[in-house]
Amino acid sequence: MKKLIAVAMGLALANSAQAAQVLVKVLQESDPIASNVVTEVPVKSCRIEQVPVYGTVSGGTKAKPSVADKAAGAIFGGLLGSQVGSGDGKDAATLLGAIIGAEMVEGQVGKPQQQQVITGYRNQEICEMIMQQKTMEKVTSYKTYIEFGGQIWQLNTPISYAKGDFVKVNIDITMAN
Repeated sequence: MKKLIAVAMGLALANSAQAAQVLVKVLQESDPIASNVVTEVPVKSCRIEQVPVYGTVSGGTKAKPSVADKAAGAIFGGLLGSQVGSGDGKDAATLLGAIIGAEMVEGQVGKPQQQQVITGYRNQEICEMIMQQKTMEKVTSYKTYIEFGGQIWQLNTPISYAKGDFVKVNIDITMAN
């Protein structure tokens, strides 16, 4: 019975693959493998533009109020004045309010007006960051040389190794048919 189990296990092992992990010594420093890689990089882009310079100027001539403006001011002033007095004083307050309202319109409309105008131009540097595609040479992996089974092998590794470092190598062993 024991012989039968041993033979069955031997046949099972013979028909299946076996994996082993072995430490091997690096023969020399790894050589970098470079590839062209397209990446986006920020680039500062500047240009000179002319921008307006604003200033305040007074209007040279006084604007004359229209008859309608004066009439509206007199009516508004008269209404306010009628609210103040009583009896004969009410009529006087209404008249005085109408006169003051018309004069206020004359004073406001007749003032020279301030205007904001472009007085000139100046050069200004305007900068912005733009993304540009750039092809760059970049190290993507390393050629690492090891000795295993009396032969020298080359591995592509993601990191660089120095001479004398140890590397773990997976070995799959299968039975030849």
